[in-house]
Amino acid sequence: MPEKLQKTRPKHCGKAMQRVYIRKGTEQRKWITIGYYCEQCSKFLKNTDLMKLQRGLKILEENVQLVEKIKNPTIMVIDLGSSFTKVGFAGENQPRYIFESTIFYSAEGDTFIQHSNIKAKKKIIKKVSIYLDTDIIEEKIDLKHLEIFFSHIFEKMEVDPSKIAILILERPQMDKYVDSLKGKKDVINNSTLPEKAKNILREEEALDYVGVYDQTKVIRRKIARVLFDQFNVSKMYFAIKELLSLYADGNVTGLIVNIGASATRILPIYDGWLITHSVSIRDTGANDVTRLMKDYTNKHIAHSKSTPNQKSIIDSNIRYATEELCYVSENPKKEKQIWQKTDRQIRSANIINNDFVKYEEILYKAPEILFRNEPLSVTGELGDLTDAVIESAQKCDSDLLKVVLSNIVLIGGGTLYRGFKERFYSDIRSKLPNHIEIKVKADRNRLIKSWIGGSILASLKLFNERNLWVTKVEYDEKGSSAVDRCL
Repeated sequence: MPEKLQKTRPKHCGKAMQRVYIRKGTEQRKWITIGYYCEQCSKFLKNTDLMKLQRGLKILEENVQLVEKIKNPTIMVIDLGSSFTKVGFAGENQPRYIFESTIFYSAEGDTFIQHSNIKAKKKIIKKVSIYLDTDIIEEKIDLKHLEIFFSHIFEKMEVDPSKIAILILERPQMDKYVDSLKGKKDVINNSTLPEKAKNILREEEALDYVGVYDQTKVIRRKIARVLFDQFNVSKMYFAIKELLSLYADGNVTGLIVNIGASATRILPIYDGWLITHSVSIRDTGANDVTRLMKDYTNKHIAHSKSTPNQKSIIDSNIRYATEELCYVSENPKKEKQIWQKTDRQIRSANIINNDFVKYEEILYKAPEILFRNEPLSVTGELGDLTDAVIESAQKCDSDLLKVVLSNIVLIGGGTLYRGFKERFYSDIRSKLPNHIEIKVKADRNRLIKSWIGGSILASLKLFNERNLWVTKVEYDEKGSSAVDRCL
């Protein structure tokens, strides 16, 4: 008599994995995998009968077509960034608004968020960032500011939050100096890390697992409390933005390099599973480039004393100058020689009241901070951006190194500088053997690519199933922990 087949649980390390069971129009069992890649082992469920997410994406390509403006929207997609927040409706091909992730307070006590409104206010007494740095702690999360921020969004979008579903795009948070690879000999042996790095990890004592997403859960629970309790949202869901940026291309495997405002996140993804022990987070982001430009500008500007409103205008113009004028040089040493011989690349910008500042070598030196050396997560040795990407890929199972490197996707505002893609490819190509194929993708829409992926995902009929959305009823029964099951 044949051995009875295991019905639901594929064999792996035993740790529960997020799955949703769907039976739709057929008696055959179909599994759609959602959630994190198993954090305790390196086995990849290749031989199971799970329905691959690629099939869902093929259905998506056939049935979902994004449009410029959708009628009677029912789902809002909100991409929360540390610098900017993108807001729009599922099914549309781009967000309707991009706000600063900041609340501005006027002298009269008014609050507002849209950047264009700032100039209409005579006095701005302060501004408060509503989103969180990677090392934020729970006590610093202010529910009041989140409530104000979301209320302005709903007002601007002209929607009743109680009658609309909300998909929140979040970024993974990671506790510093936590490496979930330590002490796991089987995973270490299967990785393609250099032998020196493997020995360092083998010598580490097996640690009690520290949840890489503990802080992410804290943040999403806070947001859920605000949206469910204060705005009576009917249903919502959370998803990691880097994963959704792959969905925008119809892919589920690749390596995402996301340079945001405050950090750089490197995330290998396989078949829709985030390989958590390979995630790397660097402390450098686009804000560091703007900071260097601001320091340079302040040394060359005549308006040393400014009102709060003038300071806001100055900051805005410096940011604009940074985005429009800065560029990445493929060879910084040769670029320096060019600057010494000619001044044809000097650019000027009107910072305030026709006070022009001439920008010289700072235009290529400032973005160099994105490639600066930082301690690598395993050896602690200094390495630049591409070193960190290579190390992240090397932490993967040996079968996946070539797979993830063949689809490197650049997203985030920090990758928008002219020449960034070319410099990144040149650096990483020079550090890897020729037999390893490397493809680097940097679309024009990479600033909003995650949002587009969210628009696609939320447009699937799959998301009409109650098993995917976290409903108000489920929240009332389980509390804020109900959102822990999200992707």
